Amino acid sequence: MIKLLLADDHPILRKGLHFLIAQLPDTMIVAEAEDGKDALDKIRHYKPDVAFMDITMPCMSGLEVIKTIKKETSKTDFVVLTMHDGIEYYRKAMDAGANAYLSKNVTVEELMACMEALQEGRTYVSDSVLKKLNSTTSELHNLTSREIEVLRLLIGGKTNREIAEALFCSEKNVEKIKTNVRKKLDLPSSYGALLSWAIRNRVFL
Repeated sequence: MIKLLLADDHPILRKGLHFLIAQLPDTMIVAEAEDGKDALDKIRHYKPDVAFMDITMPCMSGLEVIKTIKKETSKTDFVVLTMHDGIEYYRKAMDAGANAYLSKNVTVEELMACMEALQEGRTYVSDSVLKKLNSTTSELHNLTSREIEVLRLLIGGKTNREIAEALFCSEKNVEKIKTNVRKKLDLPSSYGALLSWAIRNRVFL
């Protein structure tokens, strides 16, 4: 049984989401929260497998909650449920550590697809957001399969040595690939910049 937590400061919206989420198979809503601080306390107490989190809430934003919990433990997956389908909100959510990004007009079918993706360790994003992202990630087409594989391994926390071993090449070659990717994406020559970009766009990698 998958334990779920639902955090939203609007009672009516929370009730509607509760109704939808309750229809998911093999799941159980263990708690609800009406603000960020309440959500943080209940996540620490109930340790849910998945927390559905609104972005804008009193006391503490949903993104602040995600950042705080991710520093403490990586066991809880976060699904951001929001009215914001803009690219910047999506990127901020991914940078905070969200595992999925859904619009609040989500259907039961999309919720099920999201849960399946999380169980398989994949990121999930609403179709409405994906359409906007697709128009802003044309730079991905300029990357080779080798470069994309390096980015995937980078997201997974692999060092240059581990990436080199996985790709059967030298560490010098791995660094050269990273440099080429930074140039193609017009990113600063720093580890953090490349990793941050990869995390924001990992749904496409």
